[in-house]
Amino acid sequence: MRTCALGVLASSVFACAAMAGSAADDAKLAQCGKDICAIIASKKANGPDLSCDIAKTWDKDEIKKSADSNNLSWGLGSAKCSATVRVKRSEIVAALTAPERTFKFDKQSVGCEIGAEKYQVRATLAPELKFKDGTTTAVSLHMRDIQGAALIKGVVWTAAQLEENFGILQKDMIREVNRFIKKECPKILNNGK
Repeated sequence: MRTCALGVLASSVFACAAMAGSAADDAKLAQCGKDICAIIASKKANGPDLSCDIAKTWDKDEIKKSADSNNLSWGLGSAKCSATVRVKRSEIVAALTAPERTFKFDKQSVGCEIGAEKYQVRATLAPELKFKDGTTTAVSLHMRDIQGAALIKGVVWTAAQLEENFGILQKDMIREVNRFIKKECPKILNNGK
């Protein structure tokens, strides 16, 4: 998911947590995808909340392609990010079943290693997704508390400000969240079929 690659820089925890992949560090990501899909499919507010410890690695070319498509530059190499995602099940169900609903995450911490030098960066995200009739219509990341090496912190802060003020990733994030909910979840729940 290209948008999630820029997730190092500004992506939705919801979309990243929902992603399933095939690389070794994607096993927990795939399980998280199954867990969130089960909640989405059941539409039952009662039950265990979503709790995932996830990690994802993006190749430098994948990040550069995504950055280029959003008129950003990226020359820092690959990135590996991890997060612990905690979301109330009832909030997910309410967002998907109410005629209109704004779904606000509690703060979620994300940590990344970037490039061969393994620059460290940490930030908190408190994403907000607006839903209408079960479809995402807007996404705001609310990235804060960016910490790390000055070079990386500057790049992440700039991307976060561009997203916050101009929504440069808004269309990509909306498309990815809706694609996941409507197309990927049925496949995941049917074992890839």
